[in-house]
Amino acid sequence: MTTQNYFRSLDKYRAYEDVIHDLLASILTSLDSEALLNEPKSQAETISQLSRAYPFVELIYCLDANGIQQQETVYSPMVSARGRRSFSKGSDRSRRPYFLAAQESQSKVVVTQPYLSSATHQLALSSVQHVISADGKDMGYLVVNFSLMRLLSYLLGDGLRNRMHPLFQAIYSLIGGSLILVSLWLLVAAFMSLVKGFSLLEDTTGNSFSVVVMITLGLAIFDLGKTILEEEVLVSKDINHYNSTRRTIMRFMSAIIIAVSIEALLLMFKSVLNPANGQLMNGVWMLFSGVGLLAGLGVYLKLSRDSE
Repeated sequence: MTTQNYFRSLDKYRAYEDVIHDLLASILTSLDSEALLNEPKSQAETISQLSRAYPFVELIYCLDANGIQQQETVYSPMVSARGRRSFSKGSDRSRRPYFLAAQESQSKVVVTQPYLSSATHQLALSSVQHVISADGKDMGYLVVNFSLMRLLSYLLGDGLRNRMHPLFQAIYSLIGGSLILVSLWLLVAAFMSLVKGFSLLEDTTGNSFSVVVMITLGLAIFDLGKTILEEEVLVSKDINHYNSTRRTIMRFMSAIIIAVSIEALLLMFKSVLNPANGQLMNGVWMLFSGVGLLAGLGVYLKLSRDSE
């Protein structure tokens, strides 16, 4: 299971902060806030309708003029029951930053900065509307919470990919795990060949090279499987950020360059020990191909860094 990359999410938030605040404020001002205060049934219907249109809506609740929560928090169907806070009615929120900001602001709607929600244990934003009746009576505050992760996904049009992500993770896990099993099988086969070679009292030069080839191949395959698991399964990867693509290409190419270089050296050593096989130039050309791959990777990294 991947962990969320909060640094990337906060960077995106900073880039689109004005748009996000305008969107959240417009959602709250479109509601009949006065009718929703202290009406759990109306709040439940509203949050259900909102979550269908805006999947990043998490919950709604109301406060009185002194910052005391009047009813239980109403959650969106999108929020899992495991992360919900059990007791909320009667909570004193008069010292919370969003309440103080709404109390002091001249605007009717205040949108907070991202914070770690105690209700869902994820990064969230709150939009708070100060409700004042037509005759000037302070009726309280309506608060709607939004998930920052789902909000960014919604704005980037990335919702479908996020829903398919667990399937992709399962496939990558199967591929990466299979590669690691193959590498372990090669290592076991190399060990058995090594034991067999020591048990025979004869020249084991050819057998030793075969063992080295299997170990090297096992190393390359293991590194490839480990890279797949780390890049696609264990770490949260932001495909919209150039750094993620560059890091993946660098790691894959590094594994290939190491494998090609080792195989080229082995082929050259075998040719030196047995000149009759005529494979020396093939080993040299393979080594040159490894150098070319390394040079190409260096050019790519330099150009991609300059483009930042």
